[in-house]
This record gives sequence, structure tokens and C-alpha cells, in this order.
Amino acid sequence: MAEKFSKIALVVFLLLGAMSFVGSMFFEQYNFMIYLCYIYAIIAIIGALAGGIMGAMAKPESVKGNVIGIVGMGVVLGISYALGNGEVLEVYPEGTSSTAVKWSDTGLYMLYIIGSLSIVSVLYAGVAQLLNKN
Repeated sequence: MAEKFSKIALVVFLLLGAMSFVGSMFFEQYNFMIYLCYIYAIIAIIGALAGGIMGAMAKPESVKGNVIGIVGMGVVLGISYALGNGEVLEVYPEGTSSTAVKWSDTGLYMLYIIGSLSIVSVLYAGVAQLLNKN
């Protein structure tokens, strides 16, 4: 039952994504695409939270790892927020606030930090595997 629901949901989300792409490319209707991204983000957040809660209920000893992950993301968010300067440049559209620029900078710095950490972790795993073979 759950597998059938997953397949139907996948098809629905793919069709909505394709419709928003066509609408934005040929009819210049970008609002629908933006709102669809908001909806997808909300669904992803709810799914991640529900998965974490269900996993914690099934295996209570995993809560420690989840808390470490949440605290780690909080630290990365804090570092990213501190790095963002929020300076509104002349090339930005009229009415852009420094708060919006600060949070945009925060998101970009989070992307850079997490992306860099993921590359380092993949390289570390590869090197460790090569060293353990010898």
C-alpha cells in the first residue's frame, strides 16, 4: 500500500514540476513555480521531521545522533549568518532590504560550507579505504 502511494505521489509531483516548467518557459508564469518550490520545501521538511520522529520511536538510542546532527546544522547556520554581511548593492532591485540580503548570504554560505564538508568527507572516506586495504 505504501509503495503504491509513493509511486502515485512521485508521478503527481513530477507532473506538477513539468507543468510549472512549461508554464515558466513558454508563458512566463514564474509565480506558480515559486509557490510550487515552497510547497515542495514544506513537504520535505515535514517528511524529514516525521521520519526522524518515527525513527526515534522505533530506535530510541538513535536520538543522540539526531540531536548531534541538529546542533551541527545550528552551528553551521550560526557561522553562515555571521559571515553574511547584508550589504545592499546598487545592482539589486529597488526595495531589496538588508535583511533579505543577509539571509540570502546566509543560505549561500551554508551551501558552500555543507558542500565543502561533503566533498571532504567523500575524499576522507576514499583515502581511508585505500589506506585500510594495504
